[in-house]
Amino acid sequence: MRKLICTMMVAGLYAGATPVLAGDEPLCLECHEPAEDWKDLTTAQIIADAKAPDNKRHKDVRALSDEQLQAMVTALTQPK
Repeated sequence: MRKLICTMMVAGLYAGATPVLAGDEPLCLECHEPAEDWKDLTTAQIIADAKAPDNKRHKDVRALSDEQLQAMVTALTQPK
């Protein structure tokens, strides 16, 4: 449920922000906590969830390439 609520909030923030999303990982962190939200998920699963047609909160994410999303997810999920 928390993931759904966060996803819904993100969509409002991302509306019209596709150019910014292409390399702005901190925007994801406004609603996502990768260590919790993406635990045990592969990069491919995260990208598929973000680009799913029924995921209205990430509708602008679907405009990004898989490579752009992969770079963002990788940057956010790698240990620091």
